Amino acid sequence: MNEHLIWSQKDKHSKAYAALTNENLKSGASPSKIAGKLNVAKPETSDRCLDCHALNAPPERRGKDFDITDGVQCEVCHGPAQRWLEPHTKKGWSHEDSVAAGMYDTRSLLKRAEKCVACHLAIDADMVAAGHPDPVSFELDTFTREIPNHWRDKGTWFGARLWSIGQVVALREAARRLSERAQANAAPKLLQEASEKVVGHGAVTKHLLAVVASGAEKAVEADVTAAATGAQKGDRAAMQAASAKIVSAMTQQAARVAGRDMDQATVRKLIQAIAADGEAIGAAGFRAAEQGAMALDRLLANYTRVAGANKEAGEALDKVFATIKDPAKYDAKAFAGAVQDFQAKFR
Repeated sequence: MNEHLIWSQKDKHSKAYAALTNENLKSGASPSKIAGKLNVAKPETSDRCLDCHALNAPPERRGKDFDITDGVQCEVCHGPAQRWLEPHTKKGWSHEDSVAAGMYDTRSLLKRAEKCVACHLAIDADMVAAGHPDPVSFELDTFTREIPNHWRDKGTWFGARLWSIGQVVALREAARRLSERAQANAAPKLLQEASEKVVGHGAVTKHLLAVVASGAEKAVEADVTAAATGAQKGDRAAMQAASAKIVSAMTQQAARVAGRDMDQATVRKLIQAIAADGEAIGAAGFRAAEQGAMALDRLLANYTRVAGANKEAGEALDKVFATIKDPAKYDAKAFAGAVQDFQAKFR
């Protein structure tokens, strides 16, 4: 029963509202300048900002103890707590009881993934153009490990399952963002950045689908290529058409992947497939290399927890990450070589 304490003291989500008035952010972004370019009087009072930086409840639903400066607090992720907050601390009250009383079911991996991407991958093009940081990467299991746990996840292969559904949902939302930017006539630079995310997630998701939904990966790979080609040519109609196919396909696959159990043989097969494709992933660009490295990291972490430590593979993976520290200095051949070394040492 120390969830709130952990969140308030250690979780960066608790500082989300404060970021709206902080002109000395590590990212270098200026909330006031962003607001000015968006014709917003104050970011801390704008719905566009508060929707992701706080619990932006309608004024008529704010109780006497409501404090919007709490940032991304419990009810942002878990839903309105009036009916379950007090009961859920009592003996005999189950998680299912809380869900029945209105709690958002974050134990559902699909629902959890969708909740996270709703803010972390849903930055509008005009906000990015105004100076809002555009998340350079998103991988659900990696980002989850960065949060101080105020919950318990169960299952031998939970990490691999979380990575899997995270990639499917992230690819879907990356494609949705690309389509929206193409439709909104966003600048070529923003279209290119959006397409790079589609390519990045697509580069590893195709291997996931080849293992868990054999045959589905071919069409998705073709659609990802079409979206990227459309971005390179400035063909907005092609981007929208390809993105729509990706969104549809990933929507169909999401529930299947989220409900699928993992095992040692499957995780091993995924690691081997991604590592064997290191050259193509590296050639697809920095974002693809980034997703490839994070995939190997999270899958290996889960694998070694079960099968035992593999020191040589871990050290080789550190060298893979060393090749993606700086996008400006990214070398596809260096990345491919490091992945090849990892592949040789993984056992």
